[in-house]
Amino acid sequence: MPALTADVHRMHSVHQPQFLPLPVKAGARIYLNAITCTDANGFAVAGANTAGLRAQGVAWKSFDNTTGADGTLGDTFSAYGAVRFIEVDSQGEWEFAFTGAVPKPGDNAFVVDDNTVATVTSNSVLLGKFTRPGSPGKWFVDIDRR
Repeated sequence: MPALTADVHRMHSVHQPQFLPLPVKAGARIYLNAITCTDANGFAVAGANTAGLRAQGVAWKSFDNTTGADGTLGDTFSAYGAVRFIEVDSQGEWEFAFTGAVPKPGDNAFVVDDNTVATVTSNSVLLGKFTRPGSPGKWFVDIDRR
């Protein structure tokens, strides 16, 4: 499946969300329920099969920073003073489109783009483990298990 061009509804297991506030990279746009990664400097970007990225979870809200500067987290737990940041859920079992070979439960799920995972990619950005088939062309991935 192609990368997201709009917010999307994504099936997931019922779980207690574990939110990570992440400053958004200048020029980045992250859609609702998109796979979200951080670059080498810790800035949130849409998921991609790009060297140096680390998968962090699924975007709880969308954020358009295409015309903004790099974000900040602020100085306190409550994010007082934070600007241009996004909350990412780093737990749970989420349904994603997959490409390539049909996965088996327990196989590693690597990021292809902000909407798609695969068992093998060139840069091996690990999102989690495949758990079970979902809707046609989709599998559930446990993003807690990395």
